[in-house]
Amino acid sequence: MRSATLGMSLSSITLYLFALLTLLPTPLRVNASPVQPEYSHADHIQPPHSHTDHILAGAIGPDCVDGAKYTGEAAGRNITIADVPTYYSPAADEDSKKVVLYYSDIYGPFYENNFLLQDWFAENGYHVLGLDYFFGDPIQNHPEPDFDMAAWVAKSRAQAAEALPKWNKAVREKFGPDAKFVAVGYCFGAPYALEIGATDEVVATAFAHPSQVTESHFENVTKPVLLSLAETDGAFPTAASRRALDILMRRKATYHAQVFSGVSHGFATRADPNDANAVWAKEQSAKSILGWFDRFSS
Repeated sequence: MRSATLGMSLSSITLYLFALLTLLPTPLRVNASPVQPEYSHADHIQPPHSHTDHILAGAIGPDCVDGAKYTGEAAGRNITIADVPTYYSPAADEDSKKVVLYYSDIYGPFYENNFLLQDWFAENGYHVLGLDYFFGDPIQNHPEPDFDMAAWVAKSRAQAAEALPKWNKAVREKFGPDAKFVAVGYCFGAPYALEIGATDEVVATAFAHPSQVTESHFENVTKPVLLSLAETDGAFPTAASRRALDILMRRKATYHAQVFSGVSHGFATRADPNDANAVWAKEQSAKSILGWFDRFSS
């Protein structure tokens, strides 16, 4: 009698659970289009991308333009490599076999802030070359209020995609097989520093406050990479940088990450000279990148 009652109770429970399950919502399909991640930035121009390659750093936006302009005299000179205008700052030691490939922000390699930074790397033992993938049309040429930044970004990315392979090859040929190449990218140039860091063309790479980088950049990079980041960055906010670090940790990559408090996107090239903390962060970023390069090129 007790077993019959137990059987009826189990049967009733089974029917009740079945009815309950039919009321639950249908699970999401695995191949559904991903929602925009929380670290997206509405003010940044997002390029077309694969749904399977999530954007971590947005494209060019207002904070990629903001910042101080410096003054100074260029120690380097303008040359042409592979039909691409190039800023070349020779190493203080002419016999140096160490070369920095400098991928600039949207102001281009001939902008005062950028040539002063390139000259500083040269003073510290590296030949430094910065290609002008804007071909004489950097962002400062466009103060007009109705400027179509999206079109300018698309044009500049297309120019860079065409120029970089032949330029990188020509620079390698110029300095020979014994040279040790490293790369650094700022903002617009960060994807290129990561991409060449996925090849054997450099021994190490670095970037600061990136734009338009994706998960695949961190999945693919094989060379030691240094990330120099701002605490406040609309293009590469905290959730995005943590995701990038998660990928590097999982892959057991060789990397170093630094985050500077009290600064924002652009600090490594356009820090306010009246802000002592920003100036310190800018200088420490450069020193860290130099030390990273020294570690792997010596």
